[in-house]
Amino acid sequence: MPFRKWLFTSILLTLILPGCTRNVTIKRTEFIMGTWVDVTVVAPNKKVGEEVVESAFHEFKRIESLMSNYKATSEISRLNRIGSARVSKETLEVINKAIAFSIQSRGAFDITCKPLLDLWREARFRKRIPTKDEIKEKLALVGYENLDIEGNKVTFKIKGMGVDLGGIAKGYAVDKAIKILKEKGIKQALVNAGGDIYVLGRAPKREKWRIGIQHPRKEKGILEVIKIRDRAIATSGDYERYFTLGGKRYSHIVNPKTGYTVASVPMSVTIIASDCTEADALATTCFVLGDKEGIELIDSLLGVEGMIVSEGMKVFTSKGWDSITGG
Repeated sequence: MPFRKWLFTSILLTLILPGCTRNVTIKRTEFIMGTWVDVTVVAPNKKVGEEVVESAFHEFKRIESLMSNYKATSEISRLNRIGSARVSKETLEVINKAIAFSIQSRGAFDITCKPLLDLWREARFRKRIPTKDEIKEKLALVGYENLDIEGNKVTFKIKGMGVDLGGIAKGYAVDKAIKILKEKGIKQALVNAGGDIYVLGRAPKREKWRIGIQHPRKEKGILEVIKIRDRAIATSGDYERYFTLGGKRYSHIVNPKTGYTVASVPMSVTIIASDCTEADALATTCFVLGDKEGIELIDSLLGVEGMIVSEGMKVFTSKGWDSITGG
């Protein structure tokens, strides 16, 4: 699972519409949820465009206020401090979705990995790798099975547990922002939260949006350009927020079953799904599972495709990847 998953996916956009239409394209960027969020909409006029973009950003900020580990007033921060708390419908929805992904992945995705994430954050700061005993101690606090949910009340069964929604909350916020845009009549839009993306309808001047997937070992390189519409895409990679100690590279993604960071295998995972919540969670899940098990999981899911880049730049794709990304 990531400390805070920073996903830098290049987006190739043409923001000028044909001169024969009166539509305008409005794009705005803000720093929210620990990452840069871009909202691009095609609207009938500038005023409407700016209003709907503002609504989308308001939704991001609302979700952040509920689920951020870095805001002391958030519901998640309160839960982590007290160990038991009543939460909103949205926070409960995300927690329940996360548990479903945990069950699906046999624990490769687990929001209760916060104690491990904190341990590795401290290791990065102190430039000292955690000992086996330290990892064993924190592993005892990890396990989605130890979340007790009654109504809207969430309780930790073990003292010292904690949850981190960093591997799913941004995707959920993207979905909520897209829902707001649809409700306001927007039919063409792109919402991107640090690489967790949803593309709605046609792209300006094109039938599909063109999304560039970053090369995991070339800072400004594009590995592949895919063409999609009305789909979500999320990429998780080891090329951002890693650190090096003793000549060894340590990823920002931690395996909640072993307690250690995931290294080199894979380098990046890209997921295409019907919603960004699923794409976000599966990108992290498959990063932990690795190339073989990751592709097997993707191929077992309806409406999901993926690409995994493993050690030595070996590229693995799901059965329907080419049919979805071309055109």
